[in-house]
Amino acid sequence: MRKSVALDIAYRLIGSGPVVLVSSLLDKKVGLTPIAWNMPVLDDPPIIALEIWKGHFIYKAILQTGDFVVNIPSSDMAETVRKLGSVSGSKVDKFEKYGLIKEPAEKVRSPRLKSAIGILECRLRRDKHLLNKYNIVLGDVVYAEAEKNIFTNRWHPEKKGRRLLHHLGGKIFYSSARKII
Repeated sequence: MRKSVALDIAYRLIGSGPVVLVSSLLDKKVGLTPIAWNMPVLDDPPIIALEIWKGHFIYKAILQTGDFVVNIPSSDMAETVRKLGSVSGSKVDKFEKYGLIKEPAEKVRSPRLKSAIGILECRLRRDKHLLNKYNIVLGDVVYAEAEKNIFTNRWHPEKKGRRLLHHLGGKIFYSSARKII
């Protein structure tokens, strides 16, 4: 038997993909923010979409810099991801506060998170309608890499190693299982 779900949380029925940490620059300040609403848009050329509230520091950073990095954290970073979502990058250097290490990107100016299991370096694709009406940030993926022992042409939760981190809403996360059906 099913039950009615409130519309303000209805997205949680389909929105349990991996949470990502988006990094970018604003006036030489580095931002790093968890984003649960992300998706591929196109594979050729590769384009991704992120929903980011326009009041967030990272939103302003992306618009100013014109690029960003999608850092894919592993499940062992769940507590850090929760903390990163609890403070503003406009007030705190999150890398310093949480002992995270940045590294230079290959193709964009925004830094990467060294401990990420996957990286998507992106250039902002400016779509005024999506930005203004829906806070949707589109990115042209210009470089990508992932940990070789858990990603080949797909993620491998059946192998030993670090796992993807998924967001279920609020401060609840889970990691992918090893069993593949």
